[in-house]
Amino acid sequence: MKPLFSKYASVKVSLFLLLLMIVFNAFIMPNLAGDQQAVPIDLQFAYSPERAYELINSYSAETRHNYMIGEMTMDVLYPIVYTLFLSITLLLLYPQKEKLALIPYVIFIADMLENTGIITMLYNYPTELYGVAMATSVFSTIKWSVVGIAFLLLIIGLVLALIKKLKK
Repeated sequence: MKPLFSKYASVKVSLFLLLLMIVFNAFIMPNLAGDQQAVPIDLQFAYSPERAYELINSYSAETRHNYMIGEMTMDVLYPIVYTLFLSITLLLLYPQKEKLALIPYVIFIADMLENTGIITMLYNYPTELYGVAMATSVFSTIKWSVVGIAFLLLIIGLVLALIKKLKK
């Protein structure tokens, strides 16, 4: 099974997607909720339902609304960008191991399920949905764990590529 968009794998495409990721990280995602002081739930590695609602309770009504809209818009676009970046870059670094390029799609699915949980909690506030909060935390933990694995693979791949280049 070939990863989606594998036919577009090139250094130019990877660098373009990296640039888009930088723009998202520097300018768009920090303003997702419209409140620089708000601690986003989706940046937490793992949390209890109590912690999720502690964060939600700390948001103003406007911040909750903006965060929900951001989760339904920018936090759908950004995962598409980083999934394509990671997948294409892993394809370039490990051309004989195409299945590694599927790892970012696990991150994407976990992120979308996490976003769905966050939107559900924000939409239903002040009702506290502890089951949804627990499931959302599980998806957050899966997302960040697999992000760690993907970036470890990127670093190893880059080091191996550099060693290979230096040997020539």
